[in-house]
Amino acid sequence: MSQQETGHISPKEIEEILLHFSNSMVELETEEEILWDMANNCISILGFEDAVIYLLDDKGEYLEQKAAIGPKNPNGTAIINTIKIKVGEGITGKVAATSLPIIVDDTRTNEDYIKDDSFRLSEIAVPIMLEGKVIGVIDSENSQANYFSDQHLKILLAVASIYAGQIARIRALHTVKDTEFERWKIQQKATRLQIEALSAQLSPHFVFNSLNAIQHYIVLEDKRKSLRFLNIFGKLLRYFLGQLHEETVKVSEEYQMLEWYLQLQKLRYEDKLTYNLKKGNIETFPKAKIPAIIVQSLIENLLEENIAKSNGNTEIEVDFHISASKVNFNVVINNTLAVEEAPINSIYKKNMIPWEDFVNMLNELRPYEIKSKVSETPLDGSNKSVKTVQLIFPNLANQ
Repeated sequence: MSQQETGHISPKEIEEILLHFSNSMVELETEEEILWDMANNCISILGFEDAVIYLLDDKGEYLEQKAAIGPKNPNGTAIINTIKIKVGEGITGKVAATSLPIIVDDTRTNEDYIKDDSFRLSEIAVPIMLEGKVIGVIDSENSQANYFSDQHLKILLAVASIYAGQIARIRALHTVKDTEFERWKIQQKATRLQIEALSAQLSPHFVFNSLNAIQHYIVLEDKRKSLRFLNIFGKLLRYFLGQLHEETVKVSEEYQMLEWYLQLQKLRYEDKLTYNLKKGNIETFPKAKIPAIIVQSLIENLLEENIAKSNGNTEIEVDFHISASKVNFNVVINNTLAVEEAPINSIYKKNMIPWEDFVNMLNELRPYEIKSKVSETPLDGSNKSVKTVQLIFPNLANQ
């Protein structure tokens, strides 16, 4: 239908046209289907020679051709020689920049006209608006000058509004689906974190080594050490199981866990390990909390790494410093290396989850923003090195 063919488009015809546009997209489910339906109807219902639908790119800098019916679309949903138009340039670019529709009666006298597949004499472009912002442009050209009328303009503005509503609905549904999917992914990661935490704390190697050490003292008939080892091992198991479903833990409880853990490792490694666990100002902040898992993972990683490659005399110093907003956890490990450093063959060490993985996973899942700093300094004139690890946790006392 064209102004030349009808002379005038009556209000009833306009109503029928818009009703046809509305009905055609009822069952459409994707934004791409909406755009192609819009272009198709501009041809089949309005009788235009061509119709091109542009959408703004993600940065809002360029208009991109997403659907086109006419010479640019000889088959299916393929567009020949798609072009991008910078916002503010050309007829469509100006519509996108100003949010105002444009009719060009004669493109020969308009310096903004940009030739696409071929030169045509008239052009109409209207904005597609969503929530007060331009998201795209409907554009059509015609080989006749003065082809497009004010009625065409009114129809296309109404069409743009109708389709914008459908696009808004589809985007809203996608947003809900995307949000639900993101929640599901976060829950999956949280579950994975809990499983990996339990696996790390109660790893078969840790349990086996502990039981092996107990057996060792029983064989030696050292009743006092075997009972002590068994008592500490039992306390650690109860602690780890009790923390299984907890994301946060009191610093005072982590301190107690470390005391048991280091006692156990001292019994296991004897003279190869010396430790100094400082309580810092924990008693000043009895409600201070930090994310669970990381402290034990860090200490275990450092001990297994250093003792495995050492000829003994590993010294580790651990302390907490708490403020109202932060908890600083500092570890210094002093390692004496053998003349030829032994390779790390420990299956236990190879199967441990790096403590950095837990930090990264927790930061991804929660807004903790745990910070870490690691440095290693060789001591001049000796075969010793000092490794320092600092973790800065948020104080989660209110959680």
